[in-house]
Amino acid sequence: MQAQQICKSHCQTFKGLCFIDSSCRKACLAKEFTDVHCSKLLRKCLCTKICVFDKISNEVKTTLGGEAKFLSEALLEEEIMME
Repeated sequence: MQAQQICKSHCQTFKGLCFIDSSCRKACLAKEFTDVHCSKLLRKCLCTKICVFDKISNEVKTTLGGEAKFLSEALLEEEIMME
C-alpha cells in the first residue's frame, strides 16, 4: 500500500498571526480540511488534508499551481527550522 501524502494550504479566511493551532482550527475545518497547524516562521494558519490528485478539474489544477509557491516557502521554512 502506498503511503498517503499530506497537502498543506494557507487558510484564506484566517486573519492575523497564528500562534496557537486551535485558533485557526475552526476556519480550516469549515473548508473540509482534516488538521491544522501554525507555521513557525511566518506565523500563518496552515490547513492540511490527505492529497487527492485523481480526477481533478482544471480549476483545481490552477489552484494547485498557485499554491506551489506557498508550498515551496513552507518547505524552506521547515529546512531552516531543522538547521
